[in-house]
Amino acid sequence: MIPLSLDISASSTLQEQIYQQVREAILSGSLRPKTALPSSRELARENKVSRNTVVLAFERLAQEGYLATRSGAGTFVADPLPESCVSSPPRSAAETTAAGKVLPVAPERAAPVHPPVLLRAGTLRMVQYGPTSLQVDFWYGSANARNFPLREWRQLLIENVSRTSANLSGYGPPEGIEELRKAIAKHVSANRAIPTDPDQVVVTAGAQEGLNLVSRLFVQPSVRIAMENPCYLGAALVFRSYGGTLLPMPVDANGLCTDMLADCGATLAYVTPSHQFPTGATMSAARRLDLLNWAERSGAYVIEDDYDSDFRYDGPPVAALAGLNRNTSVIYLGTFSKSIGSGVRTGYLVVPKQLIEPIRQAKSLANYGHPWIEQIVLADFIEQGRFSRHLRRIRKAYAEARHALLESLHEYFGLTKISGAEAGMHIMWTLPDHFPTAQEVANIAAAEGVGLYTLEAAGAYEIGPSCYPRTLVLGYASLTPEAISKGIARVARALGRAGVHAMPRRVSRIARSTQRTTHVASEGTSRLLRSGIVRC
Repeated sequence: MIPLSLDISASSTLQEQIYQQVREAILSGSLRPKTALPSSRELARENKVSRNTVVLAFERLAQEGYLATRSGAGTFVADPLPESCVSSPPRSAAETTAAGKVLPVAPERAAPVHPPVLLRAGTLRMVQYGPTSLQVDFWYGSANARNFPLREWRQLLIENVSRTSANLSGYGPPEGIEELRKAIAKHVSANRAIPTDPDQVVVTAGAQEGLNLVSRLFVQPSVRIAMENPCYLGAALVFRSYGGTLLPMPVDANGLCTDMLADCGATLAYVTPSHQFPTGATMSAARRLDLLNWAERSGAYVIEDDYDSDFRYDGPPVAALAGLNRNTSVIYLGTFSKSIGSGVRTGYLVVPKQLIEPIRQAKSLANYGHPWIEQIVLADFIEQGRFSRHLRRIRKAYAEARHALLESLHEYFGLTKISGAEAGMHIMWTLPDHFPTAQEVANIAAAEGVGLYTLEAAGAYEIGPSCYPRTLVLGYASLTPEAISKGIARVARALGRAGVHAMPRRVSRIARSTQRTTHVASEGTSRLLRSGIVRC
């Protein structure tokens, strides 16, 4: 008989218990290969269970190769067993002498040597997971969930699902459905001055996939890539994972320092010219032309990551590099993660015409395209003018949040050095000299339930020693003005309790006076910019 110990009150079923215990007896050697098992009827009667329960357990063991059934003879333990190739066999009686001493046996087979992991990468954390104790979180990359166009999105979703089912059951083109590529081409032509053919557009699952596709075409060991320093960590990790060598290029108030490009040997340059991440600098017109001229002379490609260009609050929109270059040397990365929401998981590449076929081939190797329903809803959202109206609404909301942040920093910390306030969804705050380091301030704030982030924690990367130990990145797009004011006030109080005086008393009076006389968001922010208190 097979000794079984069945418990009807256990969380696992009786069938599962029989399966596990018989399997364990086989693997431990209690039931040897070719051993005959009792009949299912006999085993069921002995253990007071239904015969069907035993039959189903035996069938599962047979399917997995532990049992074999011979017609008219019964059920036996299989020979060989599925685990015989990785488990050492039990010792036979012949391996033991009459005196009971164990004789030497052949050594166990060594574990197989697997090929090494070739991925050269680090961990990229771009979202906040799980519960948090933060009550006010200045995380830079989040859109405000309250601004998602839920009603319109639901309406378009229902309309398109009702219209056809054929597209839901088949593959679409890997580069994206034609309707969405046409809508994106129209959008970037009108809003970013990029003359674009729909064939030049490739739909991606966000900018990160776009970086991987470009790297697949151009990056391998020995390839040199000119990088803004500091830069976006996600780009640095992708390029390094393909073996690329990163060449750090300094960034100042006018963006990438292009005079460092001459004779650097780079064949790619990665830039965020509209709102540099993380400093927030806007690349000047002269630097843009220098960068494009360098690309033309050297035959290099420029990767333009235009991640938050939809949000510009002061001055006219800045033309995209791809528009200035007539799209011959610039690979343009765009995303809807910041304007609609990261959950939509849709971005796009706009490539020069000579790269249309190679980038499509790379995309087909990555996946067979994206869900049709999500693409067609987004295409309709853009084509029907709803996206433009949505952008106007959230641009106004983000401008109010930005104003609240600048005013609060001014009120509590006085003459604050800030960069990147004219555009985007975040600012960079350089702490006063008498403050602790950025990490210490972030720790103090976190203890009060407020999330502030150093460059590293915010997803930025410095190539070489850090030049920004006293700098914090503050996102504001996901917060209401009230939450922002509350958060900055908490930080100021916490620093005061820690013995850090936010600002001299005289400056504090000036700041409070300015706060009282500022009523309109756009006027107040412009006054701060003109006064030099906030530097963009």
